[in-house]
Amino acid sequence: MKTIRLLLVSLLVVGCTTKSVETLPLCVGTYGDHIYKVSFCEGQFSDVHPVAAPDASFVLPKAGEVVLAVSEHDPHSGICSLRGDSLTAFNGDIGGSPCYLMQVDSLPYVLTADYNGGSISVFAERDGIVGQRVQTVRYHGHGPVRGNQDQAHVHQLKTIPASIAASCGMRGTWLLATDLGADSIHVLRVNRAADADSLLTDCPALTFALPAGSGPRHMEFNEAQGLLYCLTELSGDVLTWQIAATDDGAPTFRLLQNVKADEVDAGGSADIHLHPSGRFLYTSHRLKEDGISVFSVGPDGLLTKTGRVPTEGHPRHFFLTPDGRYLLAACRDGHCVQVFTIDEATGALTPTDSRLDTGHDGPVCVALR
Repeated sequence: MKTIRLLLVSLLVVGCTTKSVETLPLCVGTYGDHIYKVSFCEGQFSDVHPVAAPDASFVLPKAGEVVLAVSEHDPHSGICSLRGDSLTAFNGDIGGSPCYLMQVDSLPYVLTADYNGGSISVFAERDGIVGQRVQTVRYHGHGPVRGNQDQAHVHQLKTIPASIAASCGMRGTWLLATDLGADSIHVLRVNRAADADSLLTDCPALTFALPAGSGPRHMEFNEAQGLLYCLTELSGDVLTWQIAATDDGAPTFRLLQNVKADEVDAGGSADIHLHPSGRFLYTSHRLKEDGISVFSVGPDGLLTKTGRVPTEGHPRHFFLTPDGRYLLAACRDGHCVQVFTIDEATGALTPTDSRLDTGHDGPVCVALR
């Protein structure tokens, strides 16, 4: 009997100490000459593989070693597709300075947010190869901050999650577009069965305004609470809306909270992400006292700022690992992706000695392959 007990204890110890460790395949977009395909495991980068792709700043990895990317900078401004180490297509027929791209579920189109174009461009996509531009939705507007808001600047696109749409009686698929230049978030219907040139229908009556001079940049959803968070670049605030639906199934937004994220008013707030647990929210800030702000998320989804941690220079996009243990910050002027551990009880960030160094390339975006 004693031998059996010892055997059982040994099995339990082995079971507790052989927990599987997930290796994450990542792709890093940069302002520079390359994108980087890397692996990340237990706080460390490995298998670093640079792929030639000039100024491919925001990346969208897909299955089969395919990566779609946009470049904001002339003479490379446009959208491209790569498979492995090879460029499969490039299209420069795009609105000025594309800075974000996405797909809606499995639809065979790629959408870009065109910063200087003040537009959304829709491209055909087949078998991982980007094709021609089939639709453009263009906006016109401005705000009070000279130099930053002289015209419309579309910065990010996100669809309202199906879980939120279903819970509030929304009908159809809806796309949100932040317009940094005109202090507004545009609402568009996605016409799944329509012809390519009418995939998107702009709904100006549903557009909702933000405070003048705020400059909305990036968005995040809290699906559990049915909320939309938006980080404003110029005023450095996080605004929270409750999402609901009209009787005819269109989305509506009721402002609940406006919290300061950047107390130094640097005018360079960048990215926003909710922790996988839903208990913490993070925002990145540039131009002065560069760093990441930390918020606790209450049971109602409202935010309380709890801290800020410095980063290397000019943190833009950042990535939270699916297990919630690490934050990876793409620091453009630090020429690295910096690794932070996340405290599971408080959400506090602690910098580690681990980083991905990118030489003269300036990291902009980190995405899961």
